[in-house]
Amino acid sequence: MVVKDRIVRIFENLVSIYSPSYKERAIANHIAGYVDALGFLTYEDNAGEAINGTAGNIHVTISGNADGPCILFAAHMDTVEPSEGAEMVVKDGIIRSKGATILGADDKAGIAAMLELATILSSTAIPHGPIHLTFTVAEEVGLKGAKQLDLNDKCIDFAYVLDADGRVGKINISAPFQDSFEVEYTGRAAHAGVAPEMGINAIVAASKAISCMKLGRIDGETTANVGKIEGGRASNIVPERARFLAEARSINLDKLEAQSKHMIECFKAGTNETGAKVDFKHYRSYEGYSLTENDPIVQKAVEALLRLGIKPVLTQTGGGSDTNVFNAKGLRAVNLSMGAEQVHAEDEYVSVSELVNAAKLLVELVRV
Repeated sequence: MVVKDRIVRIFENLVSIYSPSYKERAIANHIAGYVDALGFLTYEDNAGEAINGTAGNIHVTISGNADGPCILFAAHMDTVEPSEGAEMVVKDGIIRSKGATILGADDKAGIAAMLELATILSSTAIPHGPIHLTFTVAEEVGLKGAKQLDLNDKCIDFAYVLDADGRVGKINISAPFQDSFEVEYTGRAAHAGVAPEMGINAIVAASKAISCMKLGRIDGETTANVGKIEGGRASNIVPERARFLAEARSINLDKLEAQSKHMIECFKAGTNETGAKVDFKHYRSYEGYSLTENDPIVQKAVEALLRLGIKPVLTQTGGGSDTNVFNAKGLRAVNLSMGAEQVHAEDEYVSVSELVNAAKLLVELVRV
């Protein structure tokens, strides 16, 4: 049913489309045009306007032809950079980027599997219940497209997100909560060579805060990071301002709150020896979720994989995805691997066989 050459062509067309976060117009048009040609109903929501992007989420409805559960599949249209001018090459069954860009298999491998499923359902009499395909925007910059979704009228029984890395068979049943911080220190500018005593160095204040933090792998469920820092104007000026971005994640909410409290204490400690002032924003970027092997959605995925002869692997992940948002909205969802490896890196790759397996899994999941 899944046609290898066809899904590779679908994926190749997707790879060639430049679609960084907030600039998904071209790929949204491509997906909508592809599905419209199959005869299925598509529409675009207003997420693009809400997040100041060029496109909204694309929704596809495939009516059921038999009694069965209503299933939603989701993948995101945006990619990280560098991705402009991306081309793929296939060697020994492995698909890689041809040049110095990412491949974009995160998440275009997931999209390709969904488009292959739509192609199959348009021409093959597989018994299935109602199916929704959702292609989201701005996932890589805070799950922003998924947060704009209105799913209240869909009556969805199961939701599967195709956005986990690794070989097909992995089911992410737990993912962390994430807290984010925007921290800014304000000191006093002065000439660094003439009157450094008159200045208050904001960069020093920020560095004292960062140096006292527990960062990296805190424990098996918790991580923390300072990911971006900026400040100052020139080497001969005591810097008046410094700013950094930080985060903390944990599967365990109590552990996350403890780590966040510790980091906030460190932000304040950065002012003690320097006299600088600190202002910070602290917000929950997304909620976590935890399912078990006994949840019906997990059992259904396991059963489908076993029918394909693929060993299911239940895992927890340290990354967030649209799956977090679906669960926070009250919709039971898991994140399925779509076959890609080394995602977000220029040596990212996906095998042809994994592309095929991802599409086969979707067919098994919808089959009544």
